[in-house]
Amino acid sequence: MSDPAPPRQLPSAQRELLAELADLLQVDELLVYGGAALDLLVAPQLPSHDIDVAVVGLDQAHQCRRLLLTHPEVGAVSTPREYWIRFNQPVVMFDVEWRGRVLDLNFVDAVEGIGHFDVECVRWHHPSATYTDPHDVLASLPVRDAALVSGVESENPLLLLNRAIRLAAKYGISLEGSGNLAKALPELTRSARQWASTDAFHGREAAHAHTRALASATQRASGPARFLDQCLRTGVIDCRHPVLAEALREDEEAIRRLAGTRSYDEFWAAAEALGQHRARHHATHPGGIS
Repeated sequence: MSDPAPPRQLPSAQRELLAELADLLQVDELLVYGGAALDLLVAPQLPSHDIDVAVVGLDQAHQCRRLLLTHPEVGAVSTPREYWIRFNQPVVMFDVEWRGRVLDLNFVDAVEGIGHFDVECVRWHHPSATYTDPHDVLASLPVRDAALVSGVESENPLLLLNRAIRLAAKYGISLEGSGNLAKALPELTRSARQWASTDAFHGREAAHAHTRALASATQRASGPARFLDQCLRTGVIDCRHPVLAEALREDEEAIRRLAGTRSYDEFWAAAEALGQHRARHHATHPGGIS
């Protein structure tokens, strides 16, 4: 494999945005990464509502939050929450409304582990005002695939699966076929099916995050019914919601109804109704699947 390209200077508009973020947060070192780092380089004229920001220094989180709570340009500031990278790297996170955007702020002591798929690894660097693209994503636009660049064994598989389906929905990436993302799904779904953790974050919160991801990815996809159908055929639904998967397989119109929902609550209310309908059907038809 060739050496990654060296850092390149950000264009003026992106450089200005990066400097404004550093001024807002009053920090010496930060990164913009994830989808916004890529999207704002490719099409800066298009709206980018969410921006992922990593601030170097876990101990800066609470001081920064206190500053933002009284900042005149800042709207809502969420309650801090815990996250973990690679099981052993703690992160303190909170969201901030700023100039019509949501900043997803992540305070970490080391940024090397941030980004699990190649399209998430484009980074803007402050104070150097440069950007890096370690997997050369910008050379093969538009985005048609996403490659997993961290091992499944090194991360919570539910969180990796969540990222995979969100990327698929955002960029219109197929969950089937010969693409990198499609090839990663069998191991991701197998690991997610077997995943059981008593830890609050890696267990209960990760499972809840998966229910949110399935609903939001479906509703973001350009073809929600087609996306749900792919999730069903590839085991994405079966691995954590087998009753829903069986209900969708047994009712030809069920995917269309679920794909037509417009919110998380509506999605899972419809999903629960499908499961209950299936249970009633089999309870009154002896010999059916239990």
